[in-house]
Amino acid sequence: VLSVVFALTSVVNAVSGNNVKDFAYNSEKQENGVETQTVYKVKEGKYLERHLQYNYTHDEKGRVSAKEILKWNQDNSRFEKLYCLNFSYTDNEVNVEYVAWNSKAGDYTNVKAKAVYQMNENGMNYMAYNWNEKNNSWNLVTEHNATNWNSALLANR
Repeated sequence: VLSVVFALTSVVNAVSGNNVKDFAYNSEKQENGVETQTVYKVKEGKYLERHLQYNYTHDEKGRVSAKEILKWNQDNSRFEKLYCLNFSYTDNEVNVEYVAWNSKAGDYTNVKAKAVYQMNENGMNYMAYNWNEKNNSWNLVTEHNATNWNSALLANR
C-alpha cells in the first residue's frame, strides 16, 4: 500500500523544527508496519524533490529494530547511506544506538552515540552517551529523570 502524506502532527513538527508544507512523505507498508518511507522537499508548493529515505527493519514482535537513513545525492541520482539507528529492547529499557556509514568498510561500523531509556516505578530515566574511540568506551553526556510521567506520552501499539 502506497500513501503520500502531506501533513504531520504538530507534535512531530515542533520536535523536528520542520514546516509541514515543505515536506511530503511516501510510505511503503508491509505486515509489520512501515518498511520504507521517502521524504520529499516540496518546491513552489507543487514540485517534489527527493530528500531522504528511511528503511525500517522489525523484530519478531513487530517493533522497529533498525532505521536506516539515506540522503538523496543529486549528482549521481541515487540515495546514499548516512547512518543507522539500531534499537534493542528489554522489559524496562530501550537502547538506541547511532552508527554512521563507513564507506571504506562498506558497512555501518562507525559507532557514534547511544541513548538509553529506562522505565521504572517513578517514571523514566534518559541517558545519552558518546563513543570514546581512544578509550574504547561509552562516555555519559547527559542524564534526565522524568518522574510522574503519564503513559499518554508514549505511543502504544
